[in-house]
Amino acid sequence: MSGRLIHAQRAPLLLALLMVVLLGAVWTAPPARADSVRAAQWYLDSWKIEEAWKVSTGKGITVAVVDSGVDASHPDLVGQVLPGLNASDDKEGHGTGMASLIAGQGRNGNGQGAYGIAPGAKILPFSSDLAGMYQDTGKIIDGIRLAADSPARIINLSVGSSRPSPQLAAAVEYAQSKGKLLVAAGGNTTETPGPGPIYPAAYPGVLGVGGLDRQGAPSSNAIAGSWISISGPGTDVPAACTKTTHYCIGTGSSNAAALTSGVAALVWSAHPDWTANQVIKRLIDTANRPTGGAEVPSDSFGWGSVSPRQALNSTDPPGPAEVNPLIGKRGLMPSTAPQTGSAPNTATPQPATPAAAAPPVDKATGSTSDDDNSTNLVPIAAGGAGVAVLVAVGAALIIRNRRRARAEEEAAARAYAAPNPQWSGGPQPPPYGNGGWPPYQN
Repeated sequence: MSGRLIHAQRAPLLLALLMVVLLGAVWTAPPARADSVRAAQWYLDSWKIEEAWKVSTGKGITVAVVDSGVDASHPDLVGQVLPGLNASDDKEGHGTGMASLIAGQGRNGNGQGAYGIAPGAKILPFSSDLAGMYQDTGKIIDGIRLAADSPARIINLSVGSSRPSPQLAAAVEYAQSKGKLLVAAGGNTTETPGPGPIYPAAYPGVLGVGGLDRQGAPSSNAIAGSWISISGPGTDVPAACTKTTHYCIGTGSSNAAALTSGVAALVWSAHPDWTANQVIKRLIDTANRPTGGAEVPSDSFGWGSVSPRQALNSTDPPGPAEVNPLIGKRGLMPSTAPQTGSAPNTATPQPATPAAAAPPVDKATGSTSDDDNSTNLVPIAAGGAGVAVLVAVGAALIIRNRRRARAEEEAAARAYAAPNPQWSGGPQPPPYGNGGWPPYQN
């Protein structure tokens, strides 16, 4: 099996603008909010996110995004991105998208841009160019170790590999020893050539996230496996993108992981004295369970669909600070003792190989064959070369370029207080009942 990076399938949101240009002579599109990027963020409405924001916005929490970089000048991210490593630019747009799902401000289009789940949180990017990531998972390993030594409490890993690596496992354990909460994408069938778990999602103590559609069934490209700890929105998710397209829409566990990282930031901000273990417990304890009396955790949903409001409104005790609640499902938790072996990693680069076609999902029952438990390490995002359909999210996107000048004038991210970490030098099954359940209503 290969060790390539996985990303969700994404398409630029240009069709709406094209329609305005081509049809402008006979039809003038009104500046309707229903046509905005914000309106396309269906999960925000399903979650009634404004009610959650009355309790917490994620203020005071920094989320490290180990990905392809983050464009801090994007209007929706101005002032949200702290100086990271080799991350001031993002040619691929994946890291920028994940950052916007976590902490986007929605400034573009008169407040109708992409909003993150935790707009009060900050983003700390650690990455290299995506082309390099496809060839060398060591770049991800370095990013995890650097994030572990940073002030970030949460590390978002919308990346994954079907091939385990001792160096990757060690980096994950090192970050956990530093008290970090690692949230990782569970994998996509479109990018995984064979059965088996996805790493780092499958490592002990990591919160592996599966993608869901609007009805609460697994996304069309979702993978089922024991490494799925929780699930979240993954289908048709719009996000900030590259400087050229500005916004993209995609389906994949990358999106679900980033959104879950945002929810974790909300919870941790509301309970700053909790540990990562306690935040994980709150997320899985308050997740919406599948209907039909099925046991959890399940390979398709984990403990259920993440619920921001339930996580924030619960008055249940958070559990022991030193006990990771994923132990019973994932196996032994890595030692929490501080580690001194933070020597540079020297993982052998793992060349990318084309992904094999995934077995089709049975849409009537939501079931998949056993072969659907396939996985691979690749930024798990939405962006394959075969994407051919552009999605129209709104004519309101036409004003995006008008905001560019203002965005550039405002772009000034604050540096984090701690010293810059030193470079280490080395290297997404069947739903329940009738095919889903109302996972976003509580």
